[in-house]
Amino acid sequence: MGSSGDFVLARSDSSLPGLPVFDDPEWCVEEQADYFHECPPRPGGWQTLQVNDYLPENDDDRWLHRLVTATGSPVMIASVMDSDVCHVRGLTPSGVAWSTFLDPVMAADYGVSVPSPSEDEAPPGRTGKEERVRRLLADVPEAAEQIAVWAAEAGFTADREALRTVLTKRADPFAEDLFFELVDACGLPPADPDREDPAVSDPPAHPGHRPERNCPRGARLEATVLNLPRDGHLVLQCAADPDCYAQVWLRPDGTYQLEYRDRSPAEHYQTRTLSADKVIAALTGWTAGEVTWQQAFQWNPIGSWFSDS
Repeated sequence: MGSSGDFVLARSDSSLPGLPVFDDPEWCVEEQADYFHECPPRPGGWQTLQVNDYLPENDDDRWLHRLVTATGSPVMIASVMDSDVCHVRGLTPSGVAWSTFLDPVMAADYGVSVPSPSEDEAPPGRTGKEERVRRLLADVPEAAEQIAVWAAEAGFTADREALRTVLTKRADPFAEDLFFELVDACGLPPADPDREDPAVSDPPAHPGHRPERNCPRGARLEATVLNLPRDGHLVLQCAADPDCYAQVWLRPDGTYQLEYRDRSPAEHYQTRTLSADKVIAALTGWTAGEVTWQQAFQWNPIGSWFSDS
């Protein structure tokens, strides 16, 4: 299993979780920090908010209108299902609206609704899945044009060829990654490398420590650890230094082998545990740039294994 939830993209001068639209009294979120994750911002006030689980009411159309009204900007909402498929919708202040699925093959596996073909359109001998894939792919050119119009109202020039490529790609491995590729293809500038992820501001680990954008977090991180197969690995890489990382290996005997390296070979440590919860807590601490998670284990230094002889 992967993770499920929403990603919200919008432009705002203030933090997206702080917008009044998220203060609905009927929506009780006791720990908002656990519910929301602010992805690295892009220049110009463009922010991506990851919602662990889905937006209340499971009504993206209503939320699109709410957020467009609240921000005055074009908005995207991407609903991820088990990291397999992603349903993306967009709306602009002028009313330009569109909807598409990322990874059309997996979307067909999920049985997403597509318009039924007429008898003349349906090729003989095609299965239901094959026909859904065909119709989803046939919608790609029109969807790409609609998304390009959305991008133009946002002030960007979309790469239409890149849009068509993303709309036909398979997830490898997470559908969430396709969403970020879609945003890039819309022409939005990349996340500012000089601005830190709000979730890891002033980390005590080391200056500039921040996980790579594709590192799983929150519910996705928990699900990834819990669903590791025997002999499976998970590696979390620091975007600031390739020699800073944390990783876990679920050994064939069912124990977790946990390692972390803090840049220098001399700062490379390993331990083992039977507890998936302790592994999740450790990797969550690592992504946040904390160091207190290290105190939960007895570590063996293994830097000498990698030193030049």
